[in-house]
Amino acid sequence: MSFKYFLFLFLFVLPEIVCSQNGGQKSFSFLNIEHSPRIESLGGGPISIIDDDVSMIQSNPSLLNSKMHNEVYFSFVDYFADINLFSFSFAHEFKEIGVFGLSLKSVSYGDFERNDQTGSRNGLFNANDQVISFGLSKKLLNYILLGVNFNILNSNYESYSSFGLASNIGITYFDESKKLYSSILIKNLGRQLSYYNYEQEKLPFEIQFAITRELKYLPFKYFLSYDNINNFDISSIYKLKVQTNLESDSPQIIDESIAKTLLRHVTIGGELNPFRKSLFLRGGFNFQRRFDLTTDAYPAMIGFSWGIGFRVSKYFFDYSRSVYHLTGSPNNFSIATNLSTFGL
Repeated sequence: MSFKYFLFLFLFVLPEIVCSQNGGQKSFSFLNIEHSPRIESLGGGPISIIDDDVSMIQSNPSLLNSKMHNEVYFSFVDYFADINLFSFSFAHEFKEIGVFGLSLKSVSYGDFERNDQTGSRNGLFNANDQVISFGLSKKLLNYILLGVNFNILNSNYESYSSFGLASNIGITYFDESKKLYSSILIKNLGRQLSYYNYEQEKLPFEIQFAITRELKYLPFKYFLSYDNINNFDISSIYKLKVQTNLESDSPQIIDESIAKTLLRHVTIGGELNPFRKSLFLRGGFNFQRRFDLTTDAYPAMIGFSWGIGFRVSKYFFDYSRSVYHLTGSPNNFSIATNLSTFGL
């Protein structure tokens, strides 16, 4: 397929990209919850890994490549407060078109008691989110991949619901001889089509950049990502901004240094493949989580994450654990295989 036809498809699947977005708070924030154990174990930021791991396409469609042909992936995340996350991904290569990807992500928040203004119980209700993604990636040159996906968004919270469309656009540069990969990703372009309460809200738009490098003489990859390029100050609105000066007993504004504000955007990680066999050891660190979710009295390992991956016969298993807060740490599990090994 020529570039002009792919460009036409690229523009066609961007749902109302040029439309303005009105409203206050951002909706569909669940889009930024990471399902992949591999990405989560590396700090939650790496989006520039080109191999056969089809879970990567949920974040960056330009990572779709021929190595993922017929790969299928399932994941489960034991999140906070009985919240469960499920996801599925599949990729298939069409020689004349490119590599097609299909993904499904679901968030189940469980059951809640429905109470009226007097405190009387009126049964139970539930809440859940879903997104279905259709993606396509095409090699434009010998070292550039362009990918775009089309996302159908749905949320249901008791009697409130919302429906929307969004797209992600990714461009990935790769140099196989130097084992160097870099990506830029534009996430969550789109809008709500139906609203929770008659008010349109913005989607969590974001621009990310990431780089991956594999060492020449050691089976080790390191990752660096810079998130929220479009927004410099991403400090939490719930973080304490003012404290009382004990000497003067007057309010004192807490100023954050530029260096710390910059670091909030950074995620680092590494993956070791001992003996270049079917075992992978991973670790990562997320500065934003560390700065916003840690406590002064007991910082512990907040912001750190780790994981392991291994292959057994035709199946590949991944596990990760991330320390978000002292109250809990999500556990991510996944299983993947290639349907071609079963003659499909």
